Amino acid sequence: MKALYFFVLFLSGSIGLLAQDFEELPGENAIYFDDIKSIEFRVLLNDDHADPTAQIGALNEEIAQLRSLGKVEDNPDKQEAILDNIATKERTLNSVYNDKSERDKWNLRFAAPLSALPIINLNSEQAIYYAFDDLNENPTGYSYTVIPFSWDWAAPLDLASSEYLNGFSSSEIRDYVYPELTVTNYTAYRFHFPNNEISPAISGNYLLVVYETNSEEVAFTRRIFVASQEFPFVDDVRNNSFDRDSLQNINFTISYPEKYNKLAPDRDVKVVVIQNGRFDNAIIREKPALAMNGRLRYGYQDKMGFQPGKEFRYIMMQTLNYAQVGTQLLNQNKDNYEVYLAPQEERVYHPNFFYRDLNGKFVTMNGVQNEEPGDADYAHVYFTYYRDDPYYQADLYVVGQFTDWQFKDEYRLSYNNRKGHYEGEAFLKQGYYDYYYALKKKGSNRLNIDQTEGHTFQTSNEYTILVYYTTPNGRFEKLVATRTLSVNYW
Repeated sequence: MKALYFFVLFLSGSIGLLAQDFEELPGENAIYFDDIKSIEFRVLLNDDHADPTAQIGALNEEIAQLRSLGKVEDNPDKQEAILDNIATKERTLNSVYNDKSERDKWNLRFAAPLSALPIINLNSEQAIYYAFDDLNENPTGYSYTVIPFSWDWAAPLDLASSEYLNGFSSSEIRDYVYPELTVTNYTAYRFHFPNNEISPAISGNYLLVVYETNSEEVAFTRRIFVASQEFPFVDDVRNNSFDRDSLQNINFTISYPEKYNKLAPDRDVKVVVIQNGRFDNAIIREKPALAMNGRLRYGYQDKMGFQPGKEFRYIMMQTLNYAQVGTQLLNQNKDNYEVYLAPQEERVYHPNFFYRDLNGKFVTMNGVQNEEPGDADYAHVYFTYYRDDPYYQADLYVVGQFTDWQFKDEYRLSYNNRKGHYEGEAFLKQGYYDYYYALKKKGSNRLNIDQTEGHTFQTSNEYTILVYYTTPNGRFEKLVATRTLSVNYW
């Protein structure tokens, strides 16, 4: 664990020492305290945690008024406009209603849909709400700060805290509870950023650093994206494939305001496209395929293609009262729970069955439909993966958003020669988890699912586009546009 000397440096305002101190802190999601578990986030407006029932009622009332108006309107053009308005509000109503149904179904801790990446707009009412658990029996005080990073997360920026933050340079986490109905004892913490104490002053990449207040040791880090949304997308982001049954290609065009008319696209604009929140297979473009008349075009002939994978495997563990789909055995012991998942195998030559997954994400909860929710507990989850022989010069891991899309020792499976299968165990909180089996091949840190999952063109995936602009002084890159889309070829 790394001592958090930068907290003191913030107060002293020593810019040189601040940059030097961050040279060894990687700009990635990382957990430094073994007792930290279940780090989750939701992106919310300040009033998004309210139930949307009132919004549903208001939309129904507006639709009824428009219908009454349409009955007495004689002008055909106005009638058509009213019908279009009704159709738009009905689509909004369906979206709000479906969102409410999903929230009720999942019993989310925060009333917001899941996101692949924590992206908020600069100077908006949006906030990122975080929750995490500490399994340490002794209560711990935590604080947090944020550090600006380069567009590629290669290094922290050499900026004074007053240049990128409003308010204080750090904040204490004061909201925590002790669940009372669980076998596993833990402390549940939650906080949100930005807030009245600390907020970003510029757009770009930020590394959230949560640390133990007394020892000033880093507990965990998370990536945060703050966007100014200055470069609009001039048309719908398109997805097609020139490689049927192999790649999903992303094509899009952005424009830039007149005040940026002196920018040099090959030098000043960089684009990153991310699949399902993963960074190991991100596609980077440091120049557009075409620049003309204030527009920058990406993809098309200069293909930005992703291997699609398949729909995710899942762990369904909303309740520990009985075995759910995909669970072979559930043991309720005096001091722990054990969940044995049904044995798995390679899916390379299996057909891809479409079903609504979470595109690699996870959500913790206690309770299923018709059950009263309570405090979520933890369980020892056991994985079994059949294979006649171990993979050659490669280790097998379970990966997903809950592993930060990284190879972590606690999610590595070992091969049992006597039983002829891989096996492993993970300590997970109740909930629903998407995951893949991935290989870590010798000399590579890229998640390889070619031999474990395979790929099918029709797989649904979520893609996030990040557009960065380098300021004229070259001191930092602004995040000037973001767009997230779901690709479904069925």
